[in-house]
Amino acid sequence: MGFKIVLIANTLWFIEKFKFELIKKLVIKNRVKCLYLREGPAHNTKNIDFLISKGVTFEKLNIRNTFKIFIKQFFQTKNNFNKKSRIIVFTIGPIIISQLIFFKQKKIIVYVLEGLGRVFSSRKIFYRIIKRLIIQIYKYIFKDCKKIVTLNYSDATYLVDMKISTLDKICTIPGTGFECDESKLQYFFKIHEPKYIDYIARLVEDKGFYSFLYTKLYINKHMPFLLRNNKFRIITPQTDIDNLSVKEIKYLEEIGISLCPYIADPMEYYKESKVIIIPTTYGEGLSRLLLESLYFGIPILVSRNNGTEELLPFDYKYFIKSFNPSSIAKQLMMLIEDKGYFIDNIPKQKKLIDEYYSSTASIKALEQILYN
Repeated sequence: MGFKIVLIANTLWFIEKFKFELIKKLVIKNRVKCLYLREGPAHNTKNIDFLISKGVTFEKLNIRNTFKIFIKQFFQTKNNFNKKSRIIVFTIGPIIISQLIFFKQKKIIVYVLEGLGRVFSSRKIFYRIIKRLIIQIYKYIFKDCKKIVTLNYSDATYLVDMKISTLDKICTIPGTGFECDESKLQYFFKIHEPKYIDYIARLVEDKGFYSFLYTKLYINKHMPFLLRNNKFRIITPQTDIDNLSVKEIKYLEEIGISLCPYIADPMEYYKESKVIIIPTTYGEGLSRLLLESLYFGIPILVSRNNGTEELLPFDYKYFIKSFNPSSIAKQLMMLIEDKGYFIDNIPKQKKLIDEYYSSTASIKALEQILYN
């Protein structure tokens, strides 16, 4: 066998949805173990079972086994640095936890910042205070690690500007990887029956939930002609739906918004997407939603941020110009009437994704970091 590789992530859903192809490749020559904090949204259990059949082990990091790992590390008499081991850590929670349980193995840890997240992008005073603390924590954690990985160059620039890390420690790779499959693309076009204007994200301010909601209310009152052939839909984790009151769910139904939970196979809702609105201010590394939507040629109305500008041309016509719901509604109307723009750009989008953002490109870039 090659390396012993441990992946630590926030949710099992994240591992299955974003890291399946990576793990499938790694397990060919390496021993792979996945640690996660909770299960998260619905995930494809067949993919997890497949990885288990190939020798991957999965373990939920509860208080008991976290303490067990900590004690094991604590009583080691020397730094257990192993040139044939690697630890890959994703997202802020696992980054902090990994410091507690693998504090003697810093030199083999690769930290992957899938994005700077809400802490770094939110304007709320609470998060701005927390950001100052996290910056100091990051500076300490990243000091002796093997590498820090970002998914866009803007995040890398921020880490250096804020002196969170040094140039030699930071690498930028092409995202989480998207499995580009011609048969999948042809299948999508065969079953694509566009009906919905979609919002696909958590029901939080930073993701643009309220912008989408009030855009629908503006359309109801001032642009009702847009409702004749267009339905509106929110697709979000079941946990977010459960957090809504009965009154709130009824209100969404009354104003004409269908509420649907995430499902394991996103193709089931992409096949009915006419337009996807992404009014996010959230600090993502690269938007997987945008990546998939571009590949399938679904028209996108999207905000400019670190996770979207990397994937779209500078002169892209349908960046959100203003978060005023009336402005979003008017841009949406223009987008719906501008079918030719997206038909002309689908081949360019697909070529870009195939060349730079496929699973093959992403895995190759990460493997170079792991094995060097």
